[in-house]
Parts: sequence; structure tokens; C-alpha cells
Amino acid sequence: MSRNSKVKRAVRKKNEPKRPIRRLGASLQPHAQLLDSDGNAVGGVGWRDGQWLLVLAGQVVASSDSAAMALAMLRHVVAVQADAGVELELHASPPLLTAAAREAAVHEQTLEEYLAALENERRSRDDDDVPPRPAAGLEAPTRLQ
Repeated sequence: MSRNSKVKRAVRKKNEPKRPIRRLGASLQPHAQLLDSDGNAVGGVGWRDGQWLLVLAGQVVASSDSAAMALAMLRHVVAVQADAGVELELHASPPLLTAAAREAAVHEQTLEEYLAALENERRSRDDDDVPPRPAAGLEAPTRLQ
């Protein structure tokens, strides 16, 4: 191996065009946005490869086959942030709202009724996931002896 081969390879790599990052699947089609008080997008929902993806802070945090579930997740984020004192606006596309309304119609409900039912289901799951608190007098000691 020649002495200059490492230098030549470094120069060649530097001069080669940068390769774009290839992502698997189609591009994300945005269908809903969460906007803060300054109008900056902080999250949203997009459609990619047959799934609705919930995006927060630039990261996909959840996915669903259901448009109504995606909308319910966004509404939950808005509610949680409102409890923390952060006001967010939800803007949804007509295709997302139409798909969610069709799902609600299958369940013989309006979209608002169906979203409320999904929220109640989420609350009941959260209540089931909370570990029981120890009974009074059975707390673990705070100091080791």
C-alpha cells in the first residue's frame, strides 16, 4: 500500500457529492398541525404507507390505522398542553376529518361523539394501568436502619 493512499482516499471522499438520506417508504403527507401561540408547528399528523403517524417535536411518536384515533391523540396532546399552560391550535385537513367521520359513522356516532368515546376509552385504560397505592400504614420506610 502506498504512503499516499490514505491521503488520496480522503481527497476522493471529500470531492464526492454527498449522498442523500434514503428513507424507506413514501414521503409523509401532512394532514394536521398543532400550532403554538407564535404560529410555529410543534406537532401534527401525517399519512404514510397506509398509516396515520403522530409527529411531535419532529419525531414520530405513535401510529394508527385509524384517522379518528390519530385525531383523538392530537386532541389529547392539546388538552395535556393546556393543563400545563401552553395553548395549542389544532388544524386538520378535510381528508383527515372525512376519514375520521366515516369511522364514526360506522359506529353510528357523530365525529364528536366518537372522539369523546375514544377519550373515555383512553382514560379507562390509564386508570387500569395505574398501580395501586399502598394502604395507610404500609408505606415503605423512608430511612434504612
